Amino acid sequence: MSSSHLQWLITRNTSSFILKKRNVKQPFSREPLHLTNRHCYKYNTLIHKNVIAVEPAKDKNGFVVVQKSKTKVYKPKQSLVRFQIKSGPRHTLAKLRNIVKGGYRKDCRTAVLKKASAIIRSEKPRAAKKAKPVKKAE
Repeated sequence: MSSSHLQWLITRNTSSFILKKRNVKQPFSREPLHLTNRHCYKYNTLIHKNVIAVEPAKDKNGFVVVQKSKTKVYKPKQSLVRFQIKSGPRHTLAKLRNIVKGGYRKDCRTAVLKKASAIIRSEKPRAAKKAKPVKKAE
């Protein structure tokens, strides 16, 4: 395997996941495990070996953490390890923080926690707005 910098230089302009828009300087990325959907070296999941992602759970309860295992590098489907965390918003974020602290890249830790908290926020039911009483004109 070559270095991640060399892989980035090769795939930077030729990746099939690039999504370029008019009047937007930074192109987007449609990679499956991407954290921010920005096409840049830092968040690219194809070239880095140590990757973690957060996805919403199918049952709308918590989120699914996806990690790339280091053993089955040449088998992409089998190299992903998925597990669901669903034990209340504060407890799930604390669990994820402990997972991320133990051997994950320091530069992407906050992005993982931001995405997880956004998923938790989106699952929270919204309170219906109360209609204001209409004043009668006299």
